[in-house]
Amino acid sequence: MASINLEKEVLEALQCIKNGENFIIEGGAGSGKTYSLISLINILTEDLPNIRIVCITYTNNAVAEILSRIENKNLRVSTIHDFIWSLIGKFQNEIKNVLIDLINDEGEKIFKKPKDYGEDLICEEYFQDLYVDYDEYYAITPNDKNVVKISHDHILIVAEKIFEKYKKISDILKDIADCIFVDEYQDTSPLVADILLKHLKQSSKRNVIGFFGDSMQSIYDNGVGNLNQYGLTKIVKKQNRRNPRVVIEVANKFRDDGIEQIPSEDINAPNMENGTIRAGSIKFLYGNETDDFISIKKKAIFDSWDFSDGKQTKELRLTHKYNAEMAGFEDLYDLYNADLITTLISKIKGKIDKGCLDNDKTLGALALEEKPIFNKEDLLDQINRDDTYQSIYSILADMSWGEAYAKCRITKESLMSYKLNGMSGKYEANSYRDRILCRLDILEEIIELYEGNKFNDFLRITKFSISNREDKICLKQAIDYLVKEDDKTIEEVLVFAEDQGLLEKDDLFDDCIINKGFYLWERIKNITFKQYRKSVLYLKEFSPICTQHSVKGSEYDNVLLVLESNWNKYDFYTLFGKGSLNHNVRMRTKKLFYVCITRAKKNLVIYLPTQDSEILDKAKEFFGEENVLPVSSID
Repeated sequence: MASINLEKEVLEALQCIKNGENFIIEGGAGSGKTYSLISLINILTEDLPNIRIVCITYTNNAVAEILSRIENKNLRVSTIHDFIWSLIGKFQNEIKNVLIDLINDEGEKIFKKPKDYGEDLICEEYFQDLYVDYDEYYAITPNDKNVVKISHDHILIVAEKIFEKYKKISDILKDIADCIFVDEYQDTSPLVADILLKHLKQSSKRNVIGFFGDSMQSIYDNGVGNLNQYGLTKIVKKQNRRNPRVVIEVANKFRDDGIEQIPSEDINAPNMENGTIRAGSIKFLYGNETDDFISIKKKAIFDSWDFSDGKQTKELRLTHKYNAEMAGFEDLYDLYNADLITTLISKIKGKIDKGCLDNDKTLGALALEEKPIFNKEDLLDQINRDDTYQSIYSILADMSWGEAYAKCRITKESLMSYKLNGMSGKYEANSYRDRILCRLDILEEIIELYEGNKFNDFLRITKFSISNREDKICLKQAIDYLVKEDDKTIEEVLVFAEDQGLLEKDDLFDDCIINKGFYLWERIKNITFKQYRKSVLYLKEFSPICTQHSVKGSEYDNVLLVLESNWNKYDFYTLFGKGSLNHNVRMRTKKLFYVCITRAKKNLVIYLPTQDSEILDKAKEFFGEENVLPVSSID
């Protein structure tokens, strides 16, 4: 094999493949693990054109990145779930047999029985004329096309049972893949690890499994974390090509796996300047929870930072709730996540589902029955103190439970379901996105196409007619009206867009009021269109503010990491020897912190609201006494 200019880690992986050994390439943040993966695939496909390689990744974005850098007909790149389904989906009898076992297993809580099936165990006859498909939701009661569905949460459980039970599936997988490479392995389900490293052994056919990742970056609870129990040949990448010297030194203090990163020896690496490692800067700020963070970001320490440029500068907070407030769409976020009437509906439904309440009553009657268990929230009292809630609730209270529930359903996933499709390169909504937001999404696309001078695409999706210069002037005025930073409501903007011919007329408003979406429309119509647009910027990651989880795999010149949370899964005080004694909380927090600080290519500022002297002493050990500063001391 040609091996000129290959990294030594890639050469070691090639030797493992030659020897038929499963291996793992482990490396810290910025060590170029994906670069090694792509180099390995390139050299294999160059020297062995007929080699069949499957590369499975965690996200569509990763799929798109790998496909953009490699072109080979024998290379298959896919997300884990899509690949698994493409493999097992054709084996309908095997899927049905496993589903029968899982649905009848009382320990498998997410595999529900079909509606109205009763207490009997499900049997083969139930699935006889049905087709099992993979979709975004679980629906074991057949639709009118005799299709039942398993979801993202179910497919790996089903697949693992199929591989365990049917050796032929392992034979088939080995037939189509001489090598299987798993990128970001630490985020992979333990079920996938069992499939690849345990059940595939049932087949005597030969292939090699390679894993690429970093156990210190396993920030999801459902990920495997590490693969120590499988005895893989371990290849370690120690060089860091991303971070400046000060970040590398601090990050090493938080690793607990024996890997200590060193600066890259490649003078052309991104973190090198004039042949030496970039020094970088790091500051740890502390203060009070009441500090005005807007004013903090105006201090001299941030003079060179452009907080309007989300590609170069990021402010990382733990939850979407904090970010929605800072990014300017707090009211819209609260509607989908913390609305009082929606909360009331949810609590009542929970009791009905458990058989604690009779649903043959009005919403108002059920709410009064529930009031004793609302001691802390006092939901009804809060609703009655707010004129907007009170006026709408007075209408809902007299409705039957079924009608009120249908008119008040708000799916919190709807607002955050606008994501990048790595295959198409476009931002798209999934099935959770509600009709009102989808309507706004069309209008947003129209604005973006106009501003991007993509007039052919603009004319394709809008009903606006341009036949003369006057029409062009009217169009510019209409767009200017929409993008003007003022307090126009969502209702005003949608009505205006229809009147101007930008959007075709539809029955959205009547349908929301008469049939479904009544409550959502009554609440969302008075929120500003500006908040909707800011939510889209945030979801597209153009905003300089994002969650700490969402930046894994990304990098920015400047990172401001805010360590504040009321989420009991994390406790940032544990980083400094205080706070929760729960081992899982401490480890989860340390790994998330490691991921966040290693996003910085030049400058890192960390802020923790505290005045605790023991915490500050520990911070000085980590960051250096000269770098630990009270907010009040900064000009």
